[in-house]
Amino acid sequence: MPKQWELRSYTEEEEQVASTLAKQLGLYPVVGRLLVARGIRTMADAEAFLSPSLDALHDPLLMQDMPLALERVELALSRKEKILIYGDYDVDGTTAVALLYRYLRDHFVPKEQLAYYIPDRYDEGYGITQQGIDQALHMGAGLIIAVDTGIKAIEEIDYAQSLGIDVIICDHHTPAETLPHAVAILNPKRVDNSYPFTDLSGCGVAFKLLQALASRRGLAFDTLLPLLELLVLSIAQDRVPILGENRILAYHGLQVMNTTPSLGIAQLMREGKIRPGHVDMASIYYELGPRINAAGRMAHGAESVKLLIADSLHIAEEQSAILDAYNRKRQDLDQEVTQQALAHIESDPTLLDRKVLVLYDPSWNKGVMGIVAARLADRLHRPVVIFSRSGDYLSGSGRSYGGYDLYQAVQACSDCLLNFGGHMFATGMSVAPDRLAEFRRRLEQYSEEHQDTNHPFLPKLHIDTRLDAQEISRNLLRQIDLFYPFGMGNERPVFLTAQLRDAGGTRAVGKNGQHLSLRITDYYQRIRPLHGFALAQAHYLPALARHAPFALCYELEENNFYTQASLQLRVKDICLETELEDRLH
Repeated sequence: MPKQWELRSYTEEEEQVASTLAKQLGLYPVVGRLLVARGIRTMADAEAFLSPSLDALHDPLLMQDMPLALERVELALSRKEKILIYGDYDVDGTTAVALLYRYLRDHFVPKEQLAYYIPDRYDEGYGITQQGIDQALHMGAGLIIAVDTGIKAIEEIDYAQSLGIDVIICDHHTPAETLPHAVAILNPKRVDNSYPFTDLSGCGVAFKLLQALASRRGLAFDTLLPLLELLVLSIAQDRVPILGENRILAYHGLQVMNTTPSLGIAQLMREGKIRPGHVDMASIYYELGPRINAAGRMAHGAESVKLLIADSLHIAEEQSAILDAYNRKRQDLDQEVTQQALAHIESDPTLLDRKVLVLYDPSWNKGVMGIVAARLADRLHRPVVIFSRSGDYLSGSGRSYGGYDLYQAVQACSDCLLNFGGHMFATGMSVAPDRLAEFRRRLEQYSEEHQDTNHPFLPKLHIDTRLDAQEISRNLLRQIDLFYPFGMGNERPVFLTAQLRDAGGTRAVGKNGQHLSLRITDYYQRIRPLHGFALAQAHYLPALARHAPFALCYELEENNFYTQASLQLRVKDICLETELEDRLH
């Protein structure tokens, strides 16, 4: 299916700002437009973006309830109370647990006064559970610090209070109208929020608590630096925007991971065959993150925490091997369930008429629902929600597509559900079996009323700006690399260049000859040939060989395959010049 090309337009005012920024910073005009596209309007903002500094982190005391949280932690420390850190079983939750555990263990609390708890995905489900609170009671904890969870745990926190256990919540999920009766609720998405940055990960919120605690206790900020490796893991895997504080934390987190990783992370890098100094957001998302996630999906998330807090090489090696084995099992199960889900669709093609796909099979493994939903959403170009059986109810995971706010859609149908949570791009929920059909109907009705009706299922390719072939250069690539690290909200720029032609030497490559190795020039041959690589585009080879003019959407990258690095166009899509007007939106 051909992609719809969505070319970002710039207003006259934006073009003026872009031009001014580019001149003042000594950058190419196109780079000025890329800054504007990321919401940057002033020199101060541009300099802060291009040179992320830890000094620019916001004062944690600006967050609602931070003084209350600090007071309660200080009380626990003075009383030598036992503290239970309670987190979710995904990467964001387990890194947040490890972050608090490591810092408190290393600076404030003996091991015997500190514990962590990750709920079992299969026996307990998502969020704070009575079983977890009972564990706190059993160990004699006076304080629970909940991370990446808890914002909707009203009854559970009331239960903890009835047992004499206080709770501090560090969460980033969207709250309901009524907040739990916790001692303190740290969440930048609160309605009454005044904290300057609202898109922290759950691990990021926990970090702000430690930043405030370190400051109050007179500890240097440098004592927090080793924890930044955990923050970049959460930021990459939870897909929060790589802007503002997240950009600062991710940038410096990658530096820590590439120079002085902890024992557990270093061993996990070895399992993923990632060389020291070569960790980026993509290697976290595709190699490290899935291994950490696999424990919660296939067995228990506590296995990941054991790795992240490992203080001996033996434990690090043992736990990384365990996570790698879980990940291999997860991959096999993921492929199996994906094929079964596709078979469901093939047996009932009318499912593809729906704007949001809702699938259910009682035999599907709850641990891979989110992964399968994401795969199907990308493949079928629409939001997907997948359910499996979980005791007396159905457990579901949803993934969005094309900027559709799936959380808002699920929230509009929440009276059909037992509970739900998440954010715009990913949601989790549970429903009684007899309410699934009504939930499916209501979700489709909501989508009919709120989704784009022009081309709802057409795959879209977002393009930052046009670029003339004569502007493509190694120097431009060096300036684009200033935007590193790339990720959600700061994706690697995609350019559109038209009026191109084959310079001779373009050929089909790959095992089955389905890819293209391109050697191209502009239509009037004013530039030296450029090299590009296009996956699954070999069907264009006959037209290109006839010197038909064409357009490319691509990212610029450095090709280090040969001895001498060279500039390469990583092609996202191709169309002939005669197709361009129909492709552009």
